[in-house]
Amino acid sequence: MSKIKKQAFDIPFIGFDMGKDFGWDFDVLFGQYGNPIIGIKIKNPVEQYSADPDNYLNFHTVLNQTVSIIGEGRIVQKLDFFSKKKYTAEESSQFLQQKYSEHFEGRLFKTIETVLLFTDIVDDKLKKKMKHYHFSDKSYKELRDKCQKVFMLLKQNDCEPQFLFEKDFEHYISGVLSMHFSDVPAFDNIKSTNEYLQIGNKFVKNISYVDVENIDLPSEIEPYSILGGNGAASETAVDNFTFINELEDYETIIYNQVITIPLQAQQQRELDKKKKKHEGAANNSPSNAIIAEEIQTLLHNIAIDGQLVVNAHFSLLFSTDTLEKMEGTQSLMENKLFTKGIIVSKNAYNQLELFRSAIPGNATELREYDLFMTTSEAALCFFFKESYPVNEESNFYLRFTDRQGVPLKVDPADLPMKIGRINNRNKFVLGPSGSGKSFLMNNIIEQYLTYNYDVVIVDTGDSYSGTCKYKGGRYIQYTEEKPITMNPFLMDKKEFNIEKIEFLTNLIFLIWQGPDASMSSAQKSILDNVLMSYYHQYFNSGTEWYENKTSEELILYLNKYNVHEEDIYAQYENEVNEQRTYYDVLGITFNASSEEIKEAGRKLLKFYHPDKNINNPDYDNEKFYTVYEAYETLGDEERRRIYNETQLILIKSNEIIKQDKTEENWNESFRKTIIRKIKELEERLDAKELSFNGFYDYCDKFLPLYLNNKKHRITEREFNLRTFLFVLRDFYKGGRYGTTLNESADNTLFDESFIVFEIDNVKDNPKLFPIVTLIIMDTFIQKMRLRKDRRKALIIEEAWKAIASKLMGGYILYLYKTVRKFWGEAVVVTQELDDIIGNAVVKDSIINNSDTFILLDQTKFKDNFDRIAALLSLNKVEQNKIFTINNLNNKSGRSRFKEFYLKRGSKGEVYGNEVSIEQYLTYTTEKPEKSAVEYYVQKYGSYDEALMKIVSDLKVFGDSLENLVSLVNLYQNPLDQKIVSYYRRMKNENKGKNVFKVISQKLEDHQISFSELITKNYQYEKV
Repeated sequence: MSKIKKQAFDIPFIGFDMGKDFGWDFDVLFGQYGNPIIGIKIKNPVEQYSADPDNYLNFHTVLNQTVSIIGEGRIVQKLDFFSKKKYTAEESSQFLQQKYSEHFEGRLFKTIETVLLFTDIVDDKLKKKMKHYHFSDKSYKELRDKCQKVFMLLKQNDCEPQFLFEKDFEHYISGVLSMHFSDVPAFDNIKSTNEYLQIGNKFVKNISYVDVENIDLPSEIEPYSILGGNGAASETAVDNFTFINELEDYETIIYNQVITIPLQAQQQRELDKKKKKHEGAANNSPSNAIIAEEIQTLLHNIAIDGQLVVNAHFSLLFSTDTLEKMEGTQSLMENKLFTKGIIVSKNAYNQLELFRSAIPGNATELREYDLFMTTSEAALCFFFKESYPVNEESNFYLRFTDRQGVPLKVDPADLPMKIGRINNRNKFVLGPSGSGKSFLMNNIIEQYLTYNYDVVIVDTGDSYSGTCKYKGGRYIQYTEEKPITMNPFLMDKKEFNIEKIEFLTNLIFLIWQGPDASMSSAQKSILDNVLMSYYHQYFNSGTEWYENKTSEELILYLNKYNVHEEDIYAQYENEVNEQRTYYDVLGITFNASSEEIKEAGRKLLKFYHPDKNINNPDYDNEKFYTVYEAYETLGDEERRRIYNETQLILIKSNEIIKQDKTEENWNESFRKTIIRKIKELEERLDAKELSFNGFYDYCDKFLPLYLNNKKHRITEREFNLRTFLFVLRDFYKGGRYGTTLNESADNTLFDESFIVFEIDNVKDNPKLFPIVTLIIMDTFIQKMRLRKDRRKALIIEEAWKAIASKLMGGYILYLYKTVRKFWGEAVVVTQELDDIIGNAVVKDSIINNSDTFILLDQTKFKDNFDRIAALLSLNKVEQNKIFTINNLNNKSGRSRFKEFYLKRGSKGEVYGNEVSIEQYLTYTTEKPEKSAVEYYVQKYGSYDEALMKIVSDLKVFGDSLENLVSLVNLYQNPLDQKIVSYYRRMKNENKGKNVFKVISQKLEDHQISFSELITKNYQYEKV
């Protein structure tokens, strides 16, 4: 047995130039040949499963520019480190969030770290003699300057570059030497064989793409690949070497990518020489002619495209904990590379050499036989371009799983708003029945409520009762006996605006004509005006609001009340005429004799007598009484004397007034007549209260005046007042729905952070359903305005259909635009494809004003998805992402979960909705599971305690959750020893049978309850 040679492992570096000593932003490591090495840590900007070919092409371009900047005589080394870590639970004061973290505790997940290293080429002859290459201060400065340029390029292209310092170099060098990246490296002996290395207990293998004897590489290669297969996502772009992500049995993988850039003029001369040599031997061997032609093509491309001729090396270094895993991983890698047209080297006996070349900055140790010549464009197609998603840096985030199955922090609102990815927080959620919509929304809401959130839900399926009870929210159900009541008419003067009028107009028309009717412009104008008048009378009556208005404005105001300018003039003339004396009435002079008075009086009394004018339709009996009073007063000498004394003063004063009756005075006098008319109207059209009752009473008084306008009369066909008041009476006091719009909502609702309005009981009432939905939405708007310091979310489940009519479009648009201004969001959740296709309200109001879309499994809609894609502005790349939902091989080691697509702005990502058992039991929409949890809550009081107990019982029970739920619901109590013992015995006695059917039969046979059956069985067992 030969003795194993032992020798010290030489570290291939001689020291550092510390950047702090020179004012640099980085430290420089020096290789064993004296060559300076500068490193930059980056994040590959193409996120895994981003599916966008442009992302790969953009990064390819950035890498190409990097190579061009670094230039001749240099080496560019890219190292991608693939490691595994264990998830560590985050501490949380929230019970469910703590359980969420604990659910993932210890779960393995993969990470990718990437570094770029730049150094000088060292000639092979110098390496053999172990001599230092010729060092140049000028070249050294050039390298530093070029690395600064590369840094700026990477930063501009979202690569998140960070220069390496001494501690960073040591971290990565130690990681490679130990094949384990940790904060405290542990070094072990390295055993080298022709086939592999052994570092302590690890088996390490290096697979080189280059075979010394024969270079088998693809003749053509693109910067990315297209996912194979015939599935919906078969056109998805992926990295050429994305299979690395799929490997499982490794501990660490290092993908070593090296490009050396020789002096181009010299390289081209050598190629030209080589071409001529092969051309000379072409007659002897056809292969020489082929080689000569390939070299000619290469030289032509270099001349045309300005590409660089480079020497490249690619190898995969990986470690496993057993030899079997190493061989299995090697086989998988070789098979995957073979499908890419790469036949790996079987003669890579220089395992230690290849291992050393993967040490950061040590690509200088690669020999000529480890490199192959190509163009820079082609070589960069072999570079790995993907990264795993990482937590988003934000103070507001939700946690979902990435596609590996570990929690990821995702900001759905603040960060995307800040960087301009979205302009509002509104969301549209689409997923067929069973895709997990409500379950996902429960998860989102539970996390929302860990922040300063107010959440209002309008639901028609009892989907949120568990989360609502857990969070201590208000769960309000509509019943005929105890209906939800609101007063949408009640508001402050500052809240009275055009949008509010729009809402109330739509609400009134909805009650009158139903959701399917179209409102004419005349109907809208009438309803708008009656509302404006109603609120004007309520807010301004008795306030002398008219003082700041011109007479012209006031006349226009009175026109609405069927009072026109000529009417005001007539009243003014009457008021002036009231100043006439009794002498004027009888048509005589002030000094007329008694006989003249009697003669004039008798003539006029006879003329105006009622008996004489009985058939005269224009007869005014007031004139008869005025004449009679004048005749009686002046015909009596004493009464005439007294009248003359008092009237003389009035006559003189009137004469004075008449002498000074300027236009200004006349206008003022006329204005007073206008104001008196306004006051009369205010008394007549008093708006006593803000409610539907108050509005109805006002309509009864105002509309007859308004509709019977003598200048612009409204016909019954245009607006039927009789049917209008008749239909609206259902919501007036004493009507069938008399409380619905007249009793204000409970004021404490405004202080509640979580409210669920469950209106399932009215969803089939075509009259009430849209009205109740609409007024709940309006209640949310009032809450939104009052709670200015809190985030708000209005979530409308299937109830949105009630208001998605053409009539409601304006109000929904108002809601969607307004909520953004108050730190809020509106979320619509639906499951039917037909609900969104062709619905103008959904398209114009909801979708066009939602910058965030959540789509669940769309397989059901696959055949019609083009229509959805067009409506939601989903390009082919985004569609490809969507069709990877639930289609990856990522189920192993995870509990049940469903994936969803979250589109923020123009692009989206796919996440997983995987939760702890405690969260599942809280969110579940399954009635039996809800019921079982309720029995535990009733027994243990606290929801947290009930959840802990049911999970504990499930572990002791040792059977499925489904069977535990069935037992609890039969027993109508939490599990105890008696029921578990009985169930196990029944299971043993009835193997292969449905135990619950057997139990049901026993209950039916004995005509007893399950509890009685358990008690009898327990007593029997004791005996």
